[in-house]
Amino acid sequence: MRMRIAACVLACLWVAAIGLTQSAPKRQYVVILKRGPRWIEGKPVAEQPVGNHGRYLQAQMEKGVLQFAGPFLDDSGGLIVYNAGSEAEAREIEAKDPGVASQVLAVEAVRPFLTAFDAGRGISPFK
Repeated sequence: MRMRIAACVLACLWVAAIGLTQSAPKRQYVVILKRGPRWIEGKPVAEQPVGNHGRYLQAQMEKGVLQFAGPFLDDSGGLIVYNAGSEAEAREIEAKDPGVASQVLAVEAVRPFLTAFDAGRGISPFK
């Protein structure tokens, strides 16, 4: 009987340990960026000091955090989709973005997002 109890306790501890080592499921968050207070008026995005912003996004992509990103064609800002465990985590990631930290860019909105249709991967809820 004691062996069964000990085995049960060990099994419960093992399951709990697995649960602790697994991170929270990732969700998608859309970040809308706009021109910040240090945006240089009259210059297109290609002439703004955003090189460190681009390198930061590259690093986030390599870590699997960034799903996709790009500027709006009217130079009004851009859109980023992050994989994060929570909105707070997505906001923390974006707060560390050098483009935002330097105030060349500013966060307009952070919204949870679900990719329902993905032509690249052939995903559709109507298949």
